[in-house]
Amino acid sequence: MKKIFLVIIILFISINIGYTQSVYVENALNFSKNEYGGTARFIGMGGAFGAIGGDFSSIAINPAGLGIYRSSEFVFSPGMSFNTNDAQYIGNSVNESNYALNLNNLGFVASYNLEDSDTRWVYFNFGVGFNRTVDLNNNLRFEGVNNNSLMEVFVNQANVDGYNPNDQTIDPLFLNGPYEYLLFSSGVIDTSGTVYFSDITDQVINDPDNFEIFQRKAIETEGSISEFNFSFSGNYAHRLYLGASVGIYRLRYEQFASHYEFETTNVPIVFTDGFDFREYSKTEGTGFNFKIGAIYKAFDFLRFGVSLHTPTFYSLTQEFNNSAIGYYDTANDFQPATSPVQTYEYELTTPWRYIGSVGFQVGKFALINVDYEYADYSAMKLDDEFNSQEVTVDNDDINSIYDKTHNLRAGAELRYGPLYFRGGGRYSTSPYKNNDNYDEFTIAGGLGYRTDKFFMDLAFSQSQYSYSMQAYEYEFNDAIANIDNKVNNYVLTFGFKF
Repeated sequence: MKKIFLVIIILFISINIGYTQSVYVENALNFSKNEYGGTARFIGMGGAFGAIGGDFSSIAINPAGLGIYRSSEFVFSPGMSFNTNDAQYIGNSVNESNYALNLNNLGFVASYNLEDSDTRWVYFNFGVGFNRTVDLNNNLRFEGVNNNSLMEVFVNQANVDGYNPNDQTIDPLFLNGPYEYLLFSSGVIDTSGTVYFSDITDQVINDPDNFEIFQRKAIETEGSISEFNFSFSGNYAHRLYLGASVGIYRLRYEQFASHYEFETTNVPIVFTDGFDFREYSKTEGTGFNFKIGAIYKAFDFLRFGVSLHTPTFYSLTQEFNNSAIGYYDTANDFQPATSPVQTYEYELTTPWRYIGSVGFQVGKFALINVDYEYADYSAMKLDDEFNSQEVTVDNDDINSIYDKTHNLRAGAELRYGPLYFRGGGRYSTSPYKNNDNYDEFTIAGGLGYRTDKFFMDLAFSQSQYSYSMQAYEYEFNDAIANIDNKVNNYVLTFGFKF
């Protein structure tokens, strides 16, 4: 299935139990991708600005684009996104949506005219500001009646972990604290002789052919990645533009996931009616990178651009804890169980990026730009203070799962007096080695109004993204949730020249 989207969203991991791939491996990709958000003009042209420049957000692609400026400028861009998910799961349809208001961009450019100096450097420009590069907000829910239970996974794991080899007995203190031990503490898992069990798994064993249970999976995420950049660029004889920038990144990502199961009227479960297992995590941190670039005006109508982005070096801190709630036929002493908040500090290094661009300018009436970008996601690296074995395994997984990507962006702008009309698009190959049907497409458009001292731009984008996931991985679970995601983005930019 081809996946079509304008804004790259997060592929969500559900609960960790039953998954062979680390959540850190998945988040390495989530945190390394770049949507190149910013001004409405930039977004309306599909982010294709590598050889054109002259827009604050073009610094994100090629800092040499700052050299195109011939006046100082202040710009800011509020925005709104509307996100919907339509999920199909075991014959049930569920729709979830959410709004998010944000500030996409804020920037200032100072331009210095050097044409009266004894040098062929005719302008020197300095820029400072930020662009919102990744939106991590999303709500997802799917539900249906399944013929197996996540509790089977938990009980099987409890019988592996909860055994004391010293006296050859079961011991709940050996259970995995944030998972099976919580369910034991909340009464959903119990012991009998030398084994762990639950009323739910007993029901599966007693009547496997007729077993059924209602399941609901809900995942809510909030956060973003923003780049604060400090850039400078020079204009040499209106032919060669050189630029460099330092980017400081701020990352904030919160995820709440709930897996809820409850008995059906067709198959009541003795004593235990159901359970709710919840996971919460928050990741915050900062990173930095460097960019250098050049634009060469071969002719008045033709420009070439090249730029190089170093990896972003993140220092991240994750806090996480889980909780478990049991639901029962009668009142009892069992209380919801919550694990202590745990903290993990680690580093992430994203891939290098190489960008080549070509731009065309047709007088004062039209602009066309095409960018090619290369990034190798298999080169991402994780690390922590102890260089732990888990990190080594995760890095091996990154190398085996992810692949090189080839990204194309194209955009155009037409002028009619003070009015501007824009359109653009983007295509990216799959970042996964074993998923040839994974394609990323971008479409965008916008309008603008400009005078000598003021401008206002509007961009609208719509994304559609289809993918599949399981509520949990288990050898007897073949239930798949098919999810169609749609994101409408609106960005309005106000700018002042002086």
